Amino acid sequence: MPTETETGSDLESALHDLPPNAHHDTTPSHDGDETKETTPVPERYSVWSFHEKLCIITLTGAASMLSSMSANVYFPALPSIADDLGVSIAKINLTITSYLVLQGLSPMFFGPLADYKGRRLAYACCLAISAGACTGMALLPNGAYWLLVLLRCLQSAGSASTISIGYGTITDIATPGERGTLIGLMSLGPMAGPCIGPIIGGALADAFGWRGIFWFMASFSAAVCVAILLFLPETLRAIVHDGSLRPAWHLRPVFPLLTHYPSTSLSPSPSNLPKPKRRNPTFLKQKDTLILLTSNACGFGLFQALMSSLSPVLEEAYSFLTQTTIGLCFLAVGSGAMLGSFITGRIADSEFRRQGGTKGSLTPPSFPIEKARLRLLPVYVCGAAVGAVGYGWSVGRTGLSVPLVFNFVFGWSAIAMMNSHQVLLMDLAPGQGASVTAANNMFRCLLSACIVAFQDPLRSAVGVGWLFVLFAGTMVMIVAPLIFVERRFGPGWRRKRAEKALGEVKT
Repeated sequence: MPTETETGSDLESALHDLPPNAHHDTTPSHDGDETKETTPVPERYSVWSFHEKLCIITLTGAASMLSSMSANVYFPALPSIADDLGVSIAKINLTITSYLVLQGLSPMFFGPLADYKGRRLAYACCLAISAGACTGMALLPNGAYWLLVLLRCLQSAGSASTISIGYGTITDIATPGERGTLIGLMSLGPMAGPCIGPIIGGALADAFGWRGIFWFMASFSAAVCVAILLFLPETLRAIVHDGSLRPAWHLRPVFPLLTHYPSTSLSPSPSNLPKPKRRNPTFLKQKDTLILLTSNACGFGLFQALMSSLSPVLEEAYSFLTQTTIGLCFLAVGSGAMLGSFITGRIADSEFRRQGGTKGSLTPPSFPIEKARLRLLPVYVCGAAVGAVGYGWSVGRTGLSVPLVFNFVFGWSAIAMMNSHQVLLMDLAPGQGASVTAANNMFRCLLSACIVAFQDPLRSAVGVGWLFVLFAGTMVMIVAPLIFVERRFGPGWRRKRAEKALGEVKT
């Protein structure tokens, strides 16, 4: 049977009744020379134990936290940055817009790079770029607004891709039956950014000025880069297979605590394996993938709209708040998102088992993967809409605790919605986890950039309450029919691709 590397994603879907490394054991029959096939004997999917996978996820989660933290850490300091640079809040919001644009575009380069050249190399490049850009912003002279925009774009180009590389790492080491839990755990990193980033940013801005924020981010980027170079093993299956092959020296960690390479004399020869190939993002031609990318972009757009509005809205509505206490208010969204990420990851694996799935490496084409991943999505969508609208109408009209409760509900529901999309996208594009996540980033960040660019004028025109009625209502009206279509027609589209891929291999 062809391996995952040899067949590509479509054939892997077509052969979902067997693990990627399964083989048929043929033994002579008692009747003569005929051979008979026994039940396929699956080999291990990866050499790492579950606890070792958790260690790998911890490293990748720390790197992934840079993306969301970089986007949110200076939200509490927006007014002071605007004052120092002599520009309006609307212009400072353009730095958020530019960040989101590059957050969407840069993973389209680094994601395929990680799927072709390896995860470690892509991580090192991204983190070095992020550390350099943050150092430049820490040294930014007053009045250099154009340079802030430029360096924010450069920072985004480096830090944003860490999320897509992290999801790609999960596809390397985790079977579909484990992905819900491991994606939920890895998402704790990106969700910790909105939770602790504004707190750190507010405290640093109060103590050292807003430049202290970027000195901290430069140090954090460098520290994570060093940790990855020291400990993270290469996981790309096209290079290390299930983790048992020894890669080139530059793809090996300095301290091989998480590696399982055999001795040199026993190590399989890499020359006998197919060389990694550049794989075109054919998933962008698939109707079900495009539906999921569009639907997820709407949910993320609402999330980004609420996060970017929080600092100026709270400052206007509650005059007693300082930059530090405004940063603490981000805990509501962030803690809801972190808790929701962990619990809904477990729920996703439970739903997978509910539909008859196991921890086997692959599932048959007839398996209702769309139902397993999307059955609870309407609940999450409604929760996100209620949380956003409740926040919009309560802020400034009630005590501070009421909008914060709505923010917690929103954070939980929004991350549950986004993770449900992400898991299914990775199921539909096996072997291209980083690339499909990069496409996901592009869709959702470009939409979010447009929303953030027009959000402040809209808020001034209609008020916070009607603004989030508009955003949440639009999200529901787009997502609901898209998910209905995916649940109704997605299985048929997927089976047709599987049959076509299997037919091409047979010929």
